[in-house]
Amino acid sequence: MVKETKYGVISDVHQDPRIVGTAINFLKSKGIEKLLVNGDIGERQDTLENSQNYLAYIVNEIGKSGIESYIQPGSHESVGVYAPVMEYFASKYSNLIDAVKNRKVENSDHHLVFLPGSDWNIQGGEYTFGNGEISTGDYIKTQQGLVFLENFNKYVDLVQRGIAQGILSYQNTNDLKKLVNEPEKTISVCHVPRKFNNIENSVDMAYFAEREDKSLMPGIVVEKMIKEKFGNVSDKELNYIANQNGFTLKRENRGNKDLKKIYEELGITKAVSGHFHESGHRANDLEGNKVPENKFVSELFWNSGHLDAGQTGILIVKGNEVSYQNFNLFK
Repeated sequence: MVKETKYGVISDVHQDPRIVGTAINFLKSKGIEKLLVNGDIGERQDTLENSQNYLAYIVNEIGKSGIESYIQPGSHESVGVYAPVMEYFASKYSNLIDAVKNRKVENSDHHLVFLPGSDWNIQGGEYTFGNGEISTGDYIKTQQGLVFLENFNKYVDLVQRGIAQGILSYQNTNDLKKLVNEPEKTISVCHVPRKFNNIENSVDMAYFAEREDKSLMPGIVVEKMIKEKFGNVSDKELNYIANQNGFTLKRENRGNKDLKKIYEELGITKAVSGHFHESGHRANDLEGNKVPENKFVSELFWNSGHLDAGQTGILIVKGNEVSYQNFNLFK
């Protein structure tokens, strides 16, 4: 009989860190053995100390659970918050694994590969990935370009001299070529999904508001502002008011094109993501077709959901196949 492994998955904790403990207890009641914490858990607060405290509360809850847990940043975590908090708690709790430092886990029947960060960083997020010419590593951002971060004292020195403009922790997606040697066994864990072409079913559908300068805002934010001022308007009226205020509301597949390319090149057919709140709890195959819950398949791209909305889930691995279960803590 083929052994099953159950992974609880959480991501996107932007509002109240206390929900993490509730989610973990719920997932434990459902029999999870391990936990994937897939980014956007380090929400920026008004000060560095408060930002660290926010993340520390979450990581401490995970540590106290005793569950083997893999944690990585997404779009919102800064290096100055994530790195020291993870270093401290990983030394305190043996069940915590920082996926920034541990990019691959090999089990007998399946492998996990992690790609920390995001391709769209906001709220001070400093972990990113791409297929550019620079190598994986930490860099200091300056007006003259990127400078390799040899040690933190160098960064402090450049800050004091008014040269440093932040840190960039960069992951080159081409590293996956070194990590993936058995694609049929591989599950990619990345906060951001690859690009698809099916708005109705795919995990990368985003609802956003685009300005004339091509900058973006979450569509739900603009919609909320309009409805608070004008009431429950129709979709046609909503779009008209948005346009009059310099926004175009769009629903598009906004997954990462570089990830699509390298997943296809390497033969990766199983991946867990978050990031797009609008696509929480969606799951699709390589063609963008919906994959139902509790069905073991060899192709699964699953958005485990937005924990602020109560969305979490379980990934079940059995040999070269996987299935998923969605749960909503508020229902």
